[in-house]
Amino acid sequence: WAIYHRHNMKNDFTHNVHKPCVHYSWVRPVYTQGSFILKPGFLYSKQSIPAYLCPTCVKGKMLPDLENCLCRQTGESVLLSKLDYWEESFHKEMLRVDLSCTNGDCKEIGVLILEGELYAPDEHQPEAEVLFTPIYINPAPQLFPLEAEYPDDIRKIAQEAFSLFWNDPASCGNKIRVGVEALLNDQGVEKERKDKNGIAMLSKKGRPKPIMLHNRLELFKNISAASASALESIKWLGNESSHSGALIHQSVVYKAVMIFGSVLAHLYSNQPIEKEINYSIEHVNFWYHPDKQKSWPQKT
Repeated sequence: WAIYHRHNMKNDFTHNVHKPCVHYSWVRPVYTQGSFILKPGFLYSKQSIPAYLCPTCVKGKMLPDLENCLCRQTGESVLLSKLDYWEESFHKEMLRVDLSCTNGDCKEIGVLILEGELYAPDEHQPEAEVLFTPIYINPAPQLFPLEAEYPDDIRKIAQEAFSLFWNDPASCGNKIRVGVEALLNDQGVEKERKDKNGIAMLSKKGRPKPIMLHNRLELFKNISAASASALESIKWLGNESSHSGALIHQSVVYKAVMIFGSVLAHLYSNQPIEKEINYSIEHVNFWYHPDKQKSWPQKT
């Protein structure tokens, strides 16, 4: 299988937090709901790009047209190739692939854009090869199933987050935070401040004063403590996404998206919150919870 998995643990000098360098390993593509799916952190050869479940009909597969794909070397890569100290990692390509749903009653079409880099030979491949990772997908695959039991507005917000995930992780983090607000609305959690008589408190502009998301989550703990604690990690990510998008890591956003999906399944489909989600919660909190950030190594 010409597919690699990238362990997204680069050295992050912005935070001065040192983690193991990126490395790659052979893996099989993930198979779920009768369709291969694209996942972050995976590198694909040009001929191994998988189909994924069509988000429109949720029956067919969005099949890539690999025979008619368009691949070009980037302009920057062309310039770098003229340097005396050129190396394989300087070679970059952009790959455009058209998509079409295999369900004859759906006939959805789409486009997939991938960014490629030339990798030197190693124990897994005898020759240098360009491997690609998705940077834009439309329509975007569902990162978790959007069940019919979920409220329509939350399904819409989640699908928008899926679309943003591939090319703008920070905006995706913001969108998932919006999803948390919508979830609390649907669960009946108060969203506007009231005085002791139960009358809405108004701002100077005459608008109802909102209850901060943190306080709403505290109220939600009376309904589902486990869900509220999980959603709190998304709040911290959303806060960071609004102020410093450059520091948002796609791998961490992916964990936040899966936390949101697990909470939805718990609340609307009566499924238990998966134990693995606890690791994801800790991971998101490590990066974006203010108290956890204090534990990072500091510059001297």
